Amino acid sequence: MIDQPDASLDALRQDAASFERAALEEEDGRHYPQAAIPYRGFLGFLLFDAAGKAVPLDQPEWVPSVATFDTLLDRIEGQASHGRLFSFHDDGGHLLFGLWAPTEEAAGWNLPPSVRHAIGRIGKGQVALLAGGTAEPISIAAAGFGLSPQQQRVVTSVIRTGSIRAAAAELGIAYVTAREAMTGAARRMSMQNTPAVIRAIVEAAFGIQPGDIDRANIISDMLGVTHRQARVALMISLGASREAAAQAIGTSAAVIKKELEALYLNFGLQSAGELARLMAEVQALRLFARSVEAAPGFLDPAIEPSRFTVRPNGLETIAWSDYGPASGKPVLIVHSNWSCRAVPRPLMTELQRRGWRPIAIDRAGYGATHLGRATVDDPFSQAVADTLQVLDACRIDEVPIIARCGAQFVHVLKSRAPDRVGPVVLVSPTPEASENGQRVGVVGAIKEAFARRPALIEFFFRIICSQLNLARVEQLTRAIVRGCETDEKLCDDPQFIRDRFRALRPFATGNFIGGVMEEHIISRRTWDFAPLEVTDWVILQGDQDTHNSTAEVESYWRRILPRTPMVPVEGGGRFMTSSHAPLVADQLEGLCAR
Repeated sequence: MIDQPDASLDALRQDAASFERAALEEEDGRHYPQAAIPYRGFLGFLLFDAAGKAVPLDQPEWVPSVATFDTLLDRIEGQASHGRLFSFHDDGGHLLFGLWAPTEEAAGWNLPPSVRHAIGRIGKGQVALLAGGTAEPISIAAAGFGLSPQQQRVVTSVIRTGSIRAAAAELGIAYVTAREAMTGAARRMSMQNTPAVIRAIVEAAFGIQPGDIDRANIISDMLGVTHRQARVALMISLGASREAAAQAIGTSAAVIKKELEALYLNFGLQSAGELARLMAEVQALRLFARSVEAAPGFLDPAIEPSRFTVRPNGLETIAWSDYGPASGKPVLIVHSNWSCRAVPRPLMTELQRRGWRPIAIDRAGYGATHLGRATVDDPFSQAVADTLQVLDACRIDEVPIIARCGAQFVHVLKSRAPDRVGPVVLVSPTPEASENGQRVGVVGAIKEAFARRPALIEFFFRIICSQLNLARVEQLTRAIVRGCETDEKLCDDPQFIRDRFRALRPFATGNFIGGVMEEHIISRRTWDFAPLEVTDWVILQGDQDTHNSTAEVESYWRRILPRTPMVPVEGGGRFMTSSHAPLVADQLEGLCAR
């Protein structure tokens, strides 16, 4: 479709059912994006040649020096039945988990380029992934949940040492002080207990993002345990008591105790906290160490600041970013249904230069935010609740909004919480699909496919999201803007492509269903958007937008926003938050000055 969009469009119009059948049969369920995107430095690597000798790699200081593969095996204290997943303690007494495999199996893993090149040089051998040897990513994740500096230190030490008592000894503080810090952290995160806190923070540090993954099957396969044992371990790591786990599984607390004792013995665990960490890191190692069509890379907290807020149920997280400065005027940046929350650098820097504080939130079912109660019939209510919860946490009563696409969500937010929404700038707001709408290039073919065969919506999301490396994102972006001179020039800017990659990459973890649901609303016209009589909104629409014509945007949104002016932008394309950032900021400030 990317290479021959016109032919695809013709095929859809001639026989949409046959097009759908051929596409689904060819794909045959092969593309299910699953990945972990950890913070840079959280993983370590050991490489051994065919003779078992260590191959020098540029690795973090915490990675142990191991001369041979046999030496590594001798240090193992606990391992799965198949032997490849293992645990041991470093020289400082910190528990590490690892996974090894023959180099030929690791060829498709999401590896750093230096490790990948080293494997290419040696050919056959073994490669080992190590996790948990550094405190910094854990501390960053803990800070993302809003924990105090003392809580961050204690939580980080508990995760690395395995218990509150050991953490107190390592930090040189009283046990009571450490225990109170953990209790405060659990309360701050709305978590039930220490295991739940550990699981949430390690998953955040390791880049495990919520998605449609059978976690019990992963645990069972990786640890070589029964499915019931895996379920027990997962429930305990989520904060459940033995009694609650027994009731849910249909057995006795005594049986649960025996199941846990077996796991503790096999992996050298001493506490439920260490079990929670094992559950998180085993999932991450499995998601990281799997063949992928496109390696999603690593997170850099310097350019991708992450904050997390836990929903009232204590189980699900909302991911958001506060780009600062803290003294700035808050402005909410709303993402499209085909991307996650990352704010393009030109818009971020322009707003910050003018004294604004950009804040962005992953909506339900996007990136690092759990789907919650969002459904295909109502993908918005959960996102509205999440947004209000984040605004409350930030003590923001009313916030102006800039939305690149995403206008449908902003409409619902304003309808549900009118006093919380200030002036709004809608940039390239997508109209609902219509038979007479613009159909240009690959986007036109996709729009036609979605309108005629809704089953293809999730199909295309899965295909695209399973191939999200930097080069693929550039290829896809160039294809969808073909014909727009402004956006084509943007694609020659490496920063723009990196911005696009940051906004799309979280979909590679498999959490994109929120986008699918919102696309159903747009393509199938299944939501009744009542008119809003707002006068402090404005629509910016580029005359070179290859997705939607100015006429269809104006026709659709005029019915819904009858008192909102539309400003045509000469030369504007699809990505005006990057190409016309000063104009977007001007419009925001003009509305706020009224």
